[in-house]
Amino acid sequence: MIESTDTRSLKALFSFPFQGRDWPGRFLVGSLLIAAGYIIPIIPLIFVLGYVLQVLRQAVEGQEPALPAWDNWGKLGGDGLRLFAVTLIYTLPGAIVFIGGFLIYFLGIFGLSASGNSDAAGLLFLFVLGFFLLALFVGMALLILGLIPLPMAAANLAAQGRVGAGFQVGELNRLIGANKLGYLVAWVVTLGLYALWSLGATLIYYTMCLCGLLPLLAAPVAFYLGLVGAALFGRTYRESRALLAARTVTPQTNEA
Repeated sequence: MIESTDTRSLKALFSFPFQGRDWPGRFLVGSLLIAAGYIIPIIPLIFVLGYVLQVLRQAVEGQEPALPAWDNWGKLGGDGLRLFAVTLIYTLPGAIVFIGGFLIYFLGIFGLSASGNSDAAGLLFLFVLGFFLLALFVGMALLILGLIPLPMAAANLAAQGRVGAGFQVGELNRLIGANKLGYLVAWVVTLGLYALWSLGATLIYYTMCLCGLLPLLAAPVAFYLGLVGAALFGRTYRESRALLAARTVTPQTNEA
């Protein structure tokens, strides 16, 4: 019987980062690594990505989600680099358009300040503003298009252990198509959690006495959201695999 993402399973997913005898230390290590990423670019986050990929692999293989030990740093680093590469490729087109738009905007503003011709300055401003708005729109569209299949690509990477598995476009389309509702639910739940954090962070920011807590909360919340998202999309990937297998077996049975 294929599992469904019901209320009970969601509760288990939300709480698993706080289960087990060793969860406080393991959760603290991940949070500290994310906090270190605010100072040291990329390197600490590579290990966090490797850890998240381990949780994703647990769900893909049908294991109950749990926080693994931080004991194989070489494997964590290798897994993290693979996931980083897949994530970078999927988000790079949108990022390039965004960066290009901002560069043109700032160069245009600089040109405006240096121009002595008011008519030319007005035309340049309209061109720069139009290009900037277009870059924001196109960049956002490309970013969304890259992010939609990314969790399934990461799960396929976790299942096969190869970077190339994240770019098997036909296979990823079949997996998403086989379980559209489940994939949509996983995205809605994930985005809902991020929205709750954004709302909470906004409320904390406007509370003078609590705004100093935001830097302390950001790292553990980011780690928690990554863990829950990995477990959720890993389970969705497993359901998609089971549905594809069932569709493959059914025609053969009917022919027999």
